[in-house]
Amino acid sequence: MSSRATARIVGWPALVVFAVLALLPAAPFMSRYYLLLAFDALLFGAIAMSLDLLIGYTGLVSFGHAAFYGLGAYATAVLLERGVHSLWLCLAFAVLVVGLYALVVSYFATARRGIYFALLTLVFAEVVYTFFRYTQTFGGSDGIQGLPEAWLWPGVAIDTPLRKYYLVVVYLGLAYLACRVLVASHFGRVLVAIRENEDRARFLGYNVQRYKMGACMISALLTGLAGAIYPVRSAFATPDLMLWTESGEFIISVMIGGLGTLTGPIIGGVFFTLLRDKVSSFVDWYFIVIGLVLVFIVLFMPRGLFGFRHLLGLRSWRTTA
Repeated sequence: MSSRATARIVGWPALVVFAVLALLPAAPFMSRYYLLLAFDALLFGAIAMSLDLLIGYTGLVSFGHAAFYGLGAYATAVLLERGVHSLWLCLAFAVLVVGLYALVVSYFATARRGIYFALLTLVFAEVVYTFFRYTQTFGGSDGIQGLPEAWLWPGVAIDTPLRKYYLVVVYLGLAYLACRVLVASHFGRVLVAIRENEDRARFLGYNVQRYKMGACMISALLTGLAGAIYPVRSAFATPDLMLWTESGEFIISVMIGGLGTLTGPIIGGVFFTLLRDKVSSFVDWYFIVIGLVLVFIVLFMPRGLFGFRHLLGLRSWRTTA
C-alpha cells in the first residue's frame, strides 16, 4: 500500500497523532513510570477499538472480551516460561489459541441476538476464567509469574520501558490501519447494515451469521494480540485478566470514547486508564468516581469524548476519520 493510499484511508490527523506518539518519549516529563503508564493506556485503547468493531459497527455487545485478552496473555506466558523468547512465536501462538476459542464462541453466540449474544459471551468467558483460576498447571489463582523478557530477535530483548512503549505504539498503529481498512470495505458496510436492520440485511441475501462471526473473529484476534503483548510489559499473566469486570472496563472505554468511531474508543481507553491511575492514587473507591464520570457522559455526552469534534464544528462524529 502506497503512502498516499495509507494517508487517504487512515487520515492525516491520525498520522499526526501517531507521529506525536512516536516523539512523546523525548518529552522531559516522560519518566519510566509514565512510559509504562502510556503503554497501559495505549494497549487499553487498542482493545477498546477492537471491541468497537462489534458494539459500534455490528451492534453486538460482548461481555466476554476479557477471555480473549487473558488467553492471549497466557499464550505468551506459557511460551516464555518454557524458554521460548521469540515475540513472533508468542504472537503466532496467541493467534492460534485465541482463534480456536473465538471460533467456538462466535459460532454459538452469533446464532442468538441481543442480550442472548451478550450472555453467551459472558458464560463462555466465565468458563475460561474458572478453568485457569483452579488449574494448578497454569499457576491457579496466582497465574504465571516472573516471566523472562521477550526478544524481537536473538540478542535484542524488549527489556526497557522505551522499547515496550514503542512495541505498543506499533501494534496500535497496525491495528488501527487494519480496522480502518475493514470498516471502509464492503465487509464493513455490511456490518453497519446488520447493525441498523438485521432482518433487512438477511432479506437482501447476506449470510448474517457469517458476517457476525467474521466481525467476532477479527475483534477477538486483535484483542488476543493485545493480550499477548501484555506479559512483555508486566512479566506475568493471571486469571484476573479474564474477569467479567475487565470486559466491563472495555465496554466503558468504548462508551466514553464514542461508539462507531474507532478513534473514539482509543481516546476512551486512554482516558479511562489515566483516570483510574490518578484517582486510585488518592482514594480506594475510585470506581465510584469512574461510574459518576460514565453517568455524566451517557446523560450529557451521548456521542462520547469524540463528540467534541461536533461541538467544535468539525466533521460529524459518524465520519471515519
